[in-house]
Amino acid sequence: MYAIIVNPSSGRGKATQLFQRVEQLLIQHNMPYEALLSDSKEASNQFLKNLLGSWTLSAVVVIGGDGTTGSMVQLASEHSIPLAILPAGSGNDAARAFHLTRDPLVFVERLRNFSTQQIDLLDVDGKLGITIAAAGVDAEIGEKANHSFYKSLLNKFGLGGLAYPIAAIHTISTFIPFEVNLSIDDEPYFWQRTWLIAVGNTPSYGGGLRVCPEALTNDGLMHITVAHTANRPSLLLRLFPKLLQGNPIHSHSITYLTGSTITLQANRNILLILDGEPIHAPFFTIRLQPEALELVDTSD
Repeated sequence: MYAIIVNPSSGRGKATQLFQRVEQLLIQHNMPYEALLSDSKEASNQFLKNLLGSWTLSAVVVIGGDGTTGSMVQLASEHSIPLAILPAGSGNDAARAFHLTRDPLVFVERLRNFSTQQIDLLDVDGKLGITIAAAGVDAEIGEKANHSFYKSLLNKFGLGGLAYPIAAIHTISTFIPFEVNLSIDDEPYFWQRTWLIAVGNTPSYGGGLRVCPEALTNDGLMHITVAHTANRPSLLLRLFPKLLQGNPIHSHSITYLTGSTITLQANRNILLILDGEPIHAPFFTIRLQPEALELVDTSD
């Protein structure tokens, strides 16, 4: 039995269209399934819990974007159920990291006799995520981009990834840097003027922006990028464009670190986004959970 979660809001209806094709193929191959079309995380969780009480699930199938994927990671990991992703959002950073197919025909063929890989997850105070935990101005940019009027307009033309750079220009112009004390595997760090902290399990967020370019999903480490010290014009005109290019930056204002446990103490409430889910707090503990999720290989 396959449990299928479809977010009908993803990709302006693309997810529903993909599901219709996947459903035809599942029926054709006599592959039993139950499906839920909903953009509610609570409804999706309850649907999956109900199935777990009645069936042995072969895999949880997610058809949607990074937010939909993130909403299912927790239960799939806790119950040791393989997770299969058919990307249908505007960002699809999780799918990009694993080179997963977008073709429903290839997807179902891979699902029929699937192989899996064990991948690491981020644990932010008990919430599990697959991509990047972004705190500070990058989180504010992501939140602004996701709720902007221009994202849906850009999505119509397949340019949803541009919403992030557009939101960045406005957000960086108004964001106030914060003080932060970091402890990475018990090694202390302090910056008085901190712009962003990105803790990566995958290299990219925001539709392919490689803010943690060296991140791997199976190396047992979190890759951390901190932007600090720089003044506003330097961040906006020099450093941020280089971050968007995705290559490591050689600057005293950019610090790259690795570790398996991080505590973050800011001097005010800051926004952290994990797989599209916003969390506001002045203090976070982020741990790497090695090989915590079994991911179905649906690569081309």
